Amino acid sequence: MNVRSIIYATIVTASLGQMSMAIAEDRVVLPEVKTQNGITYLSGGIGSDQVTAMNAAAKDYALMLTCSVQDTGAYLADVKVTITDKAGTVVLETVTDGPILLARLSPGQYRVSADSNGAVVEKTVQIGASQPVKLNLHWPAQPGNDQ
Repeated sequence: MNVRSIIYATIVTASLGQMSMAIAEDRVVLPEVKTQNGITYLSGGIGSDQVTAMNAAAKDYALMLTCSVQDTGAYLADVKVTITDKAGTVVLETVTDGPILLARLSPGQYRVSADSNGAVVEKTVQIGASQPVKLNLHWPAQPGNDQ
């Protein structure tokens, strides 16, 4: 093997190694996709990489729900979320695995009720046919809580 071939092989090997590391860094695994009552959803957002991935995935979901503490902006997880349609039928009921919940809802009006440690926040949201809705739910800081 001549020197030129060795240099070429070394450059190709180094380039492939860098490409595979870049691909691995860009490939953030989203939380598990779940389905309930025909509604596809996922919940997570633990760590900045997963938050970034979920923000990117939000375009494919009708609703992006984010839960946080009002004064500090600290994210909240383990929030019990119930979404009902205009007729009052529960279409989704889950406990979040992180601060973000993405849900594929049909166009229409929904009531979102979210419970964090007994403090309930409720909002009405109108889902359209094309534009995803981002809904931020905020809770006041609770005494004795380091949030």
